[in-house]
Amino acid sequence: MADGAALPVLDHELADDELQWMKSVYADFSKARAAAGPEFNPKEALRAILARAEHRLSAAPDLSGPGPWRLGQNRHGRGVAAVFLPTVELHTHIASRTDQFPMYVMGEAEGFSIDGNGKPVLVPVVGGSHFHNAPGAPHAFVPKVGVPKPDNWEIAFIAITPRNLKEDTHHVSDEVRALYKQVVGQDAPLDV
Repeated sequence: MADGAALPVLDHELADDELQWMKSVYADFSKARAAAGPEFNPKEALRAILARAEHRLSAAPDLSGPGPWRLGQNRHGRGVAAVFLPTVELHTHIASRTDQFPMYVMGEAEGFSIDGNGKPVLVPVVGGSHFHNAPGAPHAFVPKVGVPKPDNWEIAFIAITPRNLKEDTHHVSDEVRALYKQVVGQDAPLDV
């Protein structure tokens, strides 16, 4: 786990063109899904869309392998990655704002976080939505509470970040773990 204490806090608002890029990527993904048959492969569709010239970034992410697809960078110098999680990862980035844009969920999902009053919240995940995590905010995508989790549960999202988060990903406190259990009904995962 990274220390993060020495990192400068990077808390930015996304630029209009970053938000427009995400809307365009999601719109193309939605069109591909609507046009596909029952054999639709969302990961391969997303790979093809991110490789299109109209979605090209200043530095293209490595779209090889099963993902995550990292190392992309937009014209604002922020990292862009496509992340695919088959398990819950509860963590925080002490010095970094993160923006996550769900692309698809195999099953159903909710976003866990702590509100401004210190209360745990679960927000339904819908494609095309935007989850903003301020520096220090604990967060996780979880299978929808109260709904059986399918064996192939997975959430895919695009993350826009101000730095490589390997240097700023941290475990959450025991208090956050207790709040997670309170609303999710399960122990929080131990590893990130």
